[in-house]
Amino acid sequence: MPRFFTLPNYPFYKLAIVTLLALNVVIFAWLESLTNAVDALVWVLLLVLYELETNGVAPLSENQLRPVRNALIILIVLVFFRYLQESEWLNVCNDLLWFALIALLEMEVRWPDKVLQFRHSYWLATVLVFIGLIAMVVAWAMQSAWLDVYDASLWIVAFGSIEADIFQLLQRKRINANSRT
Repeated sequence: MPRFFTLPNYPFYKLAIVTLLALNVVIFAWLESLTNAVDALVWVLLLVLYELETNGVAPLSENQLRPVRNALIILIVLVFFRYLQESEWLNVCNDLLWFALIALLEMEVRWPDKVLQFRHSYWLATVLVFIGLIAMVVAWAMQSAWLDVYDASLWIVAFGSIEADIFQLLQRKRINANSRT
């Protein structure tokens, strides 16, 4: 078993979330389209890679991980265009909202000073994206697409747990940077 999963203080709820997301891949492959299954798989792989990196137990070096992440991102974009081609508008909107949330997170990680400078606008954009994601859950519920309701809700919870780790990581980096000066 990989060292990552045997850490005594690794939160059980995160393992449960990743397990449920992996189960969703199987369910989408069985009940939905190949596009939906690939979409779910690629996002889970990215989540796991990111979680392994965040905890310092990635199985590959940063130089080896970069092309893997790039390939996964290319697959996500291809799936997005497939949704466009198939006129699956709820999936298109959902993907756009997730792209926006990831962009906001990247801004926070890469340019924390800019985020602080425009913190109200940043906060408002984040809230609007989350409202949009919750609206997607409601839209799928109105269509009785219960698997999509469950999946979208689970991803919102998963992202929240990962986002909390990002903030802890940034706090550790700031503390380390301050201790060096």
